[in-house]
Amino acid sequence: TSGTGCGGDLTAPSGGPVTSPNYPSNYGRKENCEWSITVPEGSIIILTFDSFDTERNYDFLSIYDGASDNAAEIKRLTGDQSQIIPIISTSNTMFLRFTSDLWVSRQGFQFNYT
Repeated sequence: TSGTGCGGDLTAPSGGPVTSPNYPSNYGRKENCEWSITVPEGSIIILTFDSFDTERNYDFLSIYDGASDNAAEIKRLTGDQSQIIPIISTSNTMFLRFTSDLWVSRQGFQFNYT
């Protein structure tokens, strides 16, 4: 992960806000942040976004329906997204990876999980 402090292991109960590095200021270049979310067995995870703004087609937040990036990708977010519908897992784990390139950076994102 980057030196600006990003990623980590998130657990129940509900949590957040979780943000990209430096939020609400611009995130850094060449970020690589990974979060794993784990809630009790038999539960699911719901992500709700307060804001999302990354460099379209170059900086991404990938969301996986499981404990790693070997799980199915639920959603890949990029660009300026004003309204993101809640993202729901099918199990009690979710894995997220945020990557940015070497050039343009933007405000990033903020989300909560329940």
